[in-house]
Amino acid sequence: MVFSADQDKSASWDANNIYENLRAKNLAEVKKWREQGPCQKELYKALDKLAKAQQTTGEQLYRFYLPNCNKNGFYHSKQCETSLDGNPANCWCVYPKNGKRITESPEMMGNPECEQFISSQK
Repeated sequence: MVFSADQDKSASWDANNIYENLRAKNLAEVKKWREQGPCQKELYKALDKLAKAQQTTGEQLYRFYLPNCNKNGFYHSKQCETSLDGNPANCWCVYPKNGKRITESPEMMGNPECEQFISSQK
């Protein structure tokens, strides 16, 4: 198929336009990544690490930790292991802003009632 000179310019412009749109979208994704809270960033890293571990070993993982994030990208005060084998998982309390464990809180199966530890820190 042969195009006229005008059609070639149009096709070239379309390709450049598509490239610029993809580039802008990629930059928006990078910006969005930077704007995410610390929990969301940790969550994506953990998911990537889990996927790579499963590809490498080929084994199913039944117990692992994925951060429990709120809608703003920070941590819920209660964090728990993920258990796919039906057994209860351990839970513990963290500071919502940074996800660091509250040392006074117990690690236990079930609800460690984190609000009491958060309230005592204020």
